[in-house]
Amino acid sequence: MNDTTGLKKKRVSGWLSIKDPEDLQKALVRMLNKILASDDPLQHAGRFASLANTWLNAKRLELEAGEWQEIKARLEIVEQAQAFDNRMQVADFKANMAELKQMMELE
Repeated sequence: MNDTTGLKKKRVSGWLSIKDPEDLQKALVRMLNKILASDDPLQHAGRFASLANTWLNAKRLELEAGEWQEIKARLEIVEQAQAFDNRMQVADFKANMAELKQMMELE
């Protein structure tokens, strides 16, 4: 890791790179566990509640992103099906897509 002067900085122990909601969740879980393991967790109840809320929001964002990917894939299939010239091609395409979906579920 470089700073603006080009000198390398040493990462501190426990460093986490946060690039997506899953990384954020991992960091939040670490912090929540530290609070729970402390001598007096009730002293940190406000921080715990705030971190727990942030974790829930990150989880919600992760789920929504997955749903959007699924919707996008379905839309592409519909657009491809509309591009066919006759009903026979559409029927073949739907059968192939059903077979592909079944194969993916088996994995």
